[in-house]
Amino acid sequence: MAERPRVSQMMGEFTDHVALQLRQTPEVLLTDGAIDAGDLYIDAHRWRKYPQVSCVFADLAGSTSLRAGRWEASTASIYDAAVKPAVRILADFGADFIDVQGDAAFGLFTGEYSQRRAICAGITIKTFGQRVLMPALESKWPNNPPETGFKVGCAISDLLAKKVGISRTTHNAPVWAGRAVNYAAKCSQQAIAHEMIVTKPIADVIRRNEYLWYSCQCGSNPVPLWSERHVEKVSGKDSDGLLLASSWCENCGDSYCEKVCSGAWRRPDLDSKRNHLNLAKYQQVIKLRERNSWRGVNG
Repeated sequence: MAERPRVSQMMGEFTDHVALQLRQTPEVLLTDGAIDAGDLYIDAHRWRKYPQVSCVFADLAGSTSLRAGRWEASTASIYDAAVKPAVRILADFGADFIDVQGDAAFGLFTGEYSQRRAICAGITIKTFGQRVLMPALESKWPNNPPETGFKVGCAISDLLAKKVGISRTTHNAPVWAGRAVNYAAKCSQQAIAHEMIVTKPIADVIRRNEYLWYSCQCGSNPVPLWSERHVEKVSGKDSDGLLLASSWCENCGDSYCEKVCSGAWRRPDLDSKRNHLNLAKYQQVIKLRERNSWRGVNG
């Protein structure tokens, strides 16, 4: 191992480094297309800017309790059983970049239908946690299964990206400056196991897609699946988010997911419901116009 410099020498070098960085205004290069972490700068004062990146952040609930007491010896197997499929899901839905942070993973999506693919990836991860992971844990520990499962967040924003660390070593990693990763993580933190929370820009996409917004025909009449949720520690209108507690339907999930990821939004089975809603809105407009007209004549 190389000789370690003295602390005072380190502080002197870092003082120079900080002064140099703060004197310069980094160059920002607008970058279209997929994110390529290998193309990020490290020593140069240049950042890449990727427009409208969707982030999915999946965190394993109750992981702190898994590392203590009776679960300590099993933590490694639970982590591997849970996190690897989550990463696989992010990759299969076309994430450009994936990072694993212990019991959590996040993916960044750009390109065609990136927002839709990100949403579907998030729903699929929490479906895996509820439908596959938890039954397996309950089977292995039937008397007292660990309380866990994925809590998922999703957000979107422009992102600035650069590698930070020591060049030509393994001690560097991409840094993602922007709201998407931060807000997706905050959404995940606010959720509980088997829940997904999204910020307003993602919520707007969901509301416009009938395959995502309404339940299927397998149960009762289709009803909205998402509920309003204020996202704490998220600023502005982005905090007006949505929460999903349900998972993909075992009968319709495959087809609905494929429809969403291929750009479809209109469900033929909801034509009558849509027409009824449109008629109700039209009647409200007519009544409002009549009331305003009456006030104008007699006012």
